[in-house]
Amino acid sequence: MTGRESIIRVLSGEPADRPPVMPIVHTALTRYADVPLGRYFTDADAMADVIVRGQERFGFDGVQLTLGVAGEVEALGARVDQPPDAGPIVRQHLLAGGASLADLRRIDPAAGGRMPMYQAAVRKVADRIGRRAFVLSTLRGPLNIASQLCGVESILIDMLERPDYAREILEFTTDVAIAVSCGSLDSGADGLVFGEATCSPNFISPAMYLQQVQPCHVRLIAAVREMGWRFAGLHVCGGITPILDGLIATGVDFLDVDYQVPVDEAVRLAAGRVALRGNLNPSALLFLGTPDEVRRETAAVCRAAAGSRWILSSGCDIPPGTPAANLAAMVEAARTETGAA
Repeated sequence: MTGRESIIRVLSGEPADRPPVMPIVHTALTRYADVPLGRYFTDADAMADVIVRGQERFGFDGVQLTLGVAGEVEALGARVDQPPDAGPIVRQHLLAGGASLADLRRIDPAAGGRMPMYQAAVRKVADRIGRRAFVLSTLRGPLNIASQLCGVESILIDMLERPDYAREILEFTTDVAIAVSCGSLDSGADGLVFGEATCSPNFISPAMYLQQVQPCHVRLIAAVREMGWRFAGLHVCGGITPILDGLIATGVDFLDVDYQVPVDEAVRLAAGRVALRGNLNPSALLFLGTPDEVRRETAAVCRAAAGSRWILSSGCDIPPGTPAANLAAMVEAARTETGAA
């Protein structure tokens, strides 16, 4: 069974011969390929090569690509700076700066900014390793996009003080996410994951998520299903336990589980309704830990998740500068623990 087949089985609710490994690692791989982030985020060939070389070096069962949080708003016309060796930086919050939703609705977000470059990079990865490795494309969800259009603090205040206005923005950003998902259909990716960090209970209350954002997620996931995507997931950082049922009710195939949520608790609450991906600590363990510590923690996660629909991963983005030996130890331990070669 290839890594891709193993992940598809887990996402489809079928047993796999071992927990497949698909960490949230993309920009960290640039260090091993000696590619500056400025080139990675602007050159489809460079982005694809970094991801492919990372998969070949570490043997991941699946890979994940991202354009960063600036992708959709840059496509809508926001000014975004690209440092030589850092991620894109949003320098202009369009809705805070006088743009209107009516103006923004005239723009095709799937065709603007670096979106075509990004889709080309995903396609190159799929063409090169898509038969053996699952290819996951990262897009932004409605609240994430709204945060970049308005500013994080501004949209959160609007959700409290001007909920009708916030709802109008979120309806628009849901349309943006749907349009970009449709524009991604020819990328060759096996699935999509929508980044929604600001939906975390660390940012907004569970009630605010359920009342104001979750309906947008339901509409988004229904739309990507209708347009032909087989697999879709959500990434929400932090302690998602209070909103886990709401996230599952969106209709996703998988949820990312950050390190703050114990594996056994996540498995119990999910009750097999969706696949789960996680949940090694990307900073304290993978970035700062030793290979032996990584092996021990990886084995513990595999044991706790045994018999469930689990994909081994970091709980969130693995940062650049993470020792290659730690990534190798993670993959090795996942296979040793389950007896797979």
